[in-house]
Amino acid sequence: MMEEGTSKLVAIRALSAQERLSYMLQPRWFAYGEAEAILEKLEDLLAHPPSHRMPGIQILGDSNNGKTALGREFVRRHPWDDNPDGEAVRVPVVRIEMPPNPDEMRLYEEILLSLRQPLRSKDSVAEKSRQVRANLSVAQCRMLMIDEFQHTLGPRNDRRRILIDTIKYLSNTLQIPIVTLGTAEAQVAVSRDEQLSNRLSPTWLNPWKRDGEYKRLLASFESVLPLREKTRLQSRELGGLIHDLSEGLIGETRDLICRAVGVALKTGKEHLDEELIRNLDWIKPSRRKDRPIRSLVR
Repeated sequence: MMEEGTSKLVAIRALSAQERLSYMLQPRWFAYGEAEAILEKLEDLLAHPPSHRMPGIQILGDSNNGKTALGREFVRRHPWDDNPDGEAVRVPVVRIEMPPNPDEMRLYEEILLSLRQPLRSKDSVAEKSRQVRANLSVAQCRMLMIDEFQHTLGPRNDRRRILIDTIKYLSNTLQIPIVTLGTAEAQVAVSRDEQLSNRLSPTWLNPWKRDGEYKRLLASFESVLPLREKTRLQSRELGGLIHDLSEGLIGETRDLICRAVGVALKTGKEHLDEELIRNLDWIKPSRRKDRPIRSLVR
């Protein structure tokens, strides 16, 4: 994570509680070894010369463990180029999220929307296909990134087959790599097509161990806390508690700390400690599916 400058933090800590909470909730990139290694693989893939059978990558991991943040960070590093002297804006990386229960038409529409192109409801699938290929080509797209790829398991077999074939067709005709992001179910979806499975090598974002790198992550969080008193997130006791409750998932770690900051600001407590964290009524990710749902009817 990028650390904030001291003078900026001093100014932030002088703001109201609501303003300080809004600051804490801002998205930030977490620069850590495992993610940077995957980003380097994506750089190599982006630089791969066009071919009729482009390689690709599957980025896999538990829910809320940084896959989407990693994909967005790669897109941020390769922004749109206005290309004022050229035919059109250059878009090196097109990123979409696979919608629930998708089909070929919805895939095309998501790509067009990501390129800020208008949609016409009466256009046929064939016309949408032509528009997508034309727009990706004119934009000089060099990579198609598809998040939430596990959603391809939703449709029935025939629709899923057409959807997977469409993705391969775009890669083949445009000679661009495909990058998919998702949970373990996304790997199941890829494995059901031999050709796609052979192209997309799996890369896992694993839960964090309670080690020096996790301690450095907590130190980065500590450096941006908008609280006016010192908090030692890296301490053995507090850091161990946060790791236990978050189960080593980076998104859970962030959400837990943000919720704790919100409680601290609401109650006028200007630091975080074990007592505050333990009283959050935080449910570990692995146990949430087992928690009974309170009835809305009394």
